[in-house]
Amino acid sequence: MINYYTSRIIFFLIFPLLSFSQITHFYDWGFSSTNQQISIDVGDTVTWTWVGGFHNLRSTTGVETFDSGFSGSVGFQFSHTFNNVGSTDFTCDPHASMYGTVTATQSLSTADQDSIITFDVYPNPANSFVNISCNSATKSTTVEIFDMLGRLKISKSQEAFEFTTLDVSNLSPGMYFVNIMSGNHQQSKKIIKL
Repeated sequence: MINYYTSRIIFFLIFPLLSFSQITHFYDWGFSSTNQQISIDVGDTVTWTWVGGFHNLRSTTGVETFDSGFSGSVGFQFSHTFNNVGSTDFTCDPHASMYGTVTATQSLSTADQDSIITFDVYPNPANSFVNISCNSATKSTTVEIFDMLGRLKISKSQEAFEFTTLDVSNLSPGMYFVNIMSGNHQQSKKIIKL
């Protein structure tokens, strides 16, 4: 069974990978690539790998524009990050049977976006205190500070959280994580204690 501190260490090791990167989707691009229907979130990347033949991969209509250029090298890869909501059709110019559509959608509904926690921590670096302002004014919120090993150093919970000040004067100099949890949402930022 994973204890509380071990789960926090795992969270802080994995969190940056989850929160600051999008997904890359991999597809083959060859003679069997007929009517590829790819559904992704905005910000995701699609990477096509050539599996034989002399091909290009070019957008024809839609919200994105891209062109791989021609290659006959097996293993050649072409990537494109889709930053616009909507569909984009693509094709291989020499081979009409190779085509498809990428459809990019918002990963969160408007309601979900409204409930995402955003907060500011200042001053950073901090010496004796940190101020935290947050958008979760109507929700029960917990603010925690963890060291780099995932050990809980400070915890504070309050209702209607818009602003709070935490005394960090007893923390040793170094890097820490400020973690805010409200409902099913949480967000984390790094701070430096002088």
